[in-house]
Amino acid sequence: MRYYALLASVFALLVVVGVLVSADRLPFAYPIIGLGLLTAGGAVAYAVLPVSTASRYQQRALAHLRSHPESALLDLTRAIELDANDRSLLVDRARVYRLLGRHREAAADLQAYLRHTRGEPPDRVQQARTLLERVEAGGGLRQWEF
Repeated sequence: MRYYALLASVFALLVVVGVLVSADRLPFAYPIIGLGLLTAGGAVAYAVLPVSTASRYQQRALAHLRSHPESALLDLTRAIELDANDRSLLVDRARVYRLLGRHREAAADLQAYLRHTRGEPPDRVQQARTLLERVEAGGGLRQWEF
């Protein structure tokens, strides 16, 4: 879907260039140019900004973490269902599991994340390894660690 937005922005810019070239012959050239630039800008913004449904669930989960960790857990589970390719969701859900004292589930999520770390940031991988060590040791998560 985002590729179509980029194609639409390229098309809108081509329209703007075409109208600019023939601006002296078209009576409404400048409104067309403005509309083309507005369309191109909107399409580029749509293509670049992260607005997936999974990321919205993730943001909502992080917002409700301190007050309603069970709701945060449900939101992260739904985000994982929607976007199974976003591996960082597993780490976030493991933290919530650990906060709730559900260490087995936390360890399972972290192990699943660590099985497929290709392309992940090294600091995120190291953070997951450290968290897995703490979970396997049975340590609870403190609020400031999240």
